[in-house]
Amino acid sequence: MTGASSIEVPLPAGIEPTRLDLELLKAAFHAIVTLRYEASTEWEAALHQLEADGWNVHWGVTWHAQAKKGDDFEQASGKTLDETFAELAQLARLDMVGHCP
Repeated sequence: MTGASSIEVPLPAGIEPTRLDLELLKAAFHAIVTLRYEASTEWEAALHQLEADGWNVHWGVTWHAQAKKGDDFEQASGKTLDETFAELAQLARLDMVGHCP
């Protein structure tokens, strides 16, 4: 039996990752591996059926963030953490405006 395979991913020049950076990267890659290899393949049948029905399907992995304050709840998703949190902050600001007297 062979050992586990691994992939080396170069970081941009000049980057010195912190311990938090390394943990985040490890968690992200683990999530991708889990999504790809440990999940069922039922989604492929659904994808093929949607395409057969004429749907043009685009999909991908995104960041997801949620914020809760009292009874208020907001959630956002995006391609990057910056995009996701910018949207979440905007939604939270709109909630605050809605509570002004």
